Amino acid sequence: MSKKISRRKFLKLAAGAGVAAAASGILPWKFAMREAWAQYGVDSPHLQKFIQPLRSVGGLAGVFNPALQEAIPLAGSDGIRVWGTTNAQHYTIDINSFSDLLHPGPAGSAVWGPTPLLGYNPAGNATQRHLGGVIVASKNAPTQITFRNNLPSSSIIPVDTTIPGANQAQNRTAVHLHGGLVPWISDGGPHTWWTPDGTHGLSFLNNQVLNPGAALNEAEYYYPNDQSARLVWYHDHAWGITRTNAYAGVASGYVIAGGPEESFVVGQGVPGPADPNTFYLVFQDKIFNPDGSLFYASVYDFALFGPAGVPSFGQTLISPPPTTSCVPEFFGDTILVNGTVYPYMEVEQGVYRFRMLNACNARFLNPRLVYAKSNVIGSVNSTEPSPNAVATSFLQIGTEGGFLPAPVLLSTKANGPHLLMAPAERADLVVDFSAVPAGSVLILYVDAPAPFPGGGAVFDHYPQNPKTPTSIPGFGPNTRTLLQVRVKAASATRVKPPVTLTLPPLYPAPLVAQTAGVPIVPVINRTAGTATAGGVDGVFRSLTLNEGFDEYGRLAQYVGTDVQFPGTTPGFFGRRYDDIPTENITAGSIEIWEIANLTADTHPLHFHLVNVQVLARQPFHAKSYAGIPKLMNQPLPPDPNELGWKETVRMNPGEVIWVIAKYDLPTVPFTVPPSPRTGGNEYVWHCHILEHEEHDMMRPVVVT
Repeated sequence: MSKKISRRKFLKLAAGAGVAAAASGILPWKFAMREAWAQYGVDSPHLQKFIQPLRSVGGLAGVFNPALQEAIPLAGSDGIRVWGTTNAQHYTIDINSFSDLLHPGPAGSAVWGPTPLLGYNPAGNATQRHLGGVIVASKNAPTQITFRNNLPSSSIIPVDTTIPGANQAQNRTAVHLHGGLVPWISDGGPHTWWTPDGTHGLSFLNNQVLNPGAALNEAEYYYPNDQSARLVWYHDHAWGITRTNAYAGVASGYVIAGGPEESFVVGQGVPGPADPNTFYLVFQDKIFNPDGSLFYASVYDFALFGPAGVPSFGQTLISPPPTTSCVPEFFGDTILVNGTVYPYMEVEQGVYRFRMLNACNARFLNPRLVYAKSNVIGSVNSTEPSPNAVATSFLQIGTEGGFLPAPVLLSTKANGPHLLMAPAERADLVVDFSAVPAGSVLILYVDAPAPFPGGGAVFDHYPQNPKTPTSIPGFGPNTRTLLQVRVKAASATRVKPPVTLTLPPLYPAPLVAQTAGVPIVPVINRTAGTATAGGVDGVFRSLTLNEGFDEYGRLAQYVGTDVQFPGTTPGFFGRRYDDIPTENITAGSIEIWEIANLTADTHPLHFHLVNVQVLARQPFHAKSYAGIPKLMNQPLPPDPNELGWKETVRMNPGEVIWVIAKYDLPTVPFTVPPSPRTGGNEYVWHCHILEHEEHDMMRPVVVT
């Protein structure tokens, strides 16, 4: 079978043979992109690269640009909320429409202006900035927040009302603390949305418990912060409009700081969370219209994605699709860092800490630092990379689950090993510039395929790519050059790099003892529904990731079980988000999940409430999958930088992955009522490719 076959055609052939989305004995491949020069018919204008400084985060990493009017603003506490003997620092944060100048614009443009956005803003902050409202919380010191919804009635991004849940008010929002161990009423699940006039989703109990006197546009949230030191983030999670709200800007950072494990690391010379040598780097890809406003794809092009497929849930095919439609994934042609288009930063020869967040809708990133073609700042060659000239390595010390068990050295040479970050993954890195010659110009460079891992050249914007002819040296569109780093000579007071670095014990203690390079394949009793991994017993669940078609024949993704849903296409195991819950879990139980990826994508699956340990992966015979995977070859261990705790996990095509978690509920000083929808503590797990999540790759998790 030719690799030029479209994914659409392949899925249809596979469905006809009673299989899902994989070729016999090999990994499934991504559909081949049509050789169009642009998928969406819109390219960002030629924005000059590296002419504006990187925005700091509230001055936390402000060695270079500390002025608050240019920084991403921090939120400041406005009081205390008392719960018996427990005090919570209180914040008030508005959710507004606003405009922000993210780039000066093309030279001579008469129409370019500030970009209209939606986003968070600390109450009382006069100048709202993209990604504003960053919160620095202390470990074990609770936070309580009043969010005020001031969004306009119509979104600034086109809304497809045929997406599940999207046929309601466009100014709905729900705030999810991504990576937070929080009570379900504060988790910001899809059905906990509310609007400025007080209309709310079926699961919205925030104010009833936490602030019965709240105004109509307010929602109250409580975060215990009983977790290890880590970078988390908060973003919109309203049912049906998460992807558009997040793309429009409704997201910000949240740092849990302090605790003995962080002190352990800082004592060895690693910059602390508020040290001026710690830089927070948030990546997002966008497309800009000529006037500076955001473009988001809203036309489903069957000429590009292939003919309409047979609806997977047995529906009657509706034709044509809606005028404003979802797309399978969205990839921008311009990558922002801290809300700045192609910024630059300055460092000295010494040790820094980079805390990275991939906040793209769908784009994977594999960042590494390479030398520019020239050290003459302002020259075109100083903006272009030498991809094979790696300047310095990354020492990864943490992920979104906190610190790793041991540091992992990355980017030591051009062909790897490299850092790979799926959407929503974070990386905590020690970066040593001591051996980089003063005066050097470096480029933070990425070239991961989009979609991942199959990739299409039309989404890889750089000057040498004939499929992206609008990309020219020194300017965007460009998705390979994120940030220019200018290296200065070390000052006399520079901290010397740590000779060796050890990391603290995992918090909490791991469920299973792991050794780097050694896979742990569970021993499974499918009849009893139990499994044992590394001597630890747990409830066993067999789950699937699926690709199919909705009622309009559009490509869609689904989470499912190992049992086919009645009336679905043969070989299709997916379920919709609002179907009856299947992941019903007893609080405090240990669960071992086997997840078979029947699709052509790597999916970053995000677990609400819990962190998991990745045990092993193994290829399987996807073509013959009928509920029990036929494993092939040898099991694969987690990557060294996947050891310890994770809450966003990459699940590769043609592989089974095994994870283990303990479903403890957080301890809070008030009574948490059950969900009126599910009768338990209502959480979800879902793909964090946002176009997948909402169409319809998300399932409820009900903990009782």
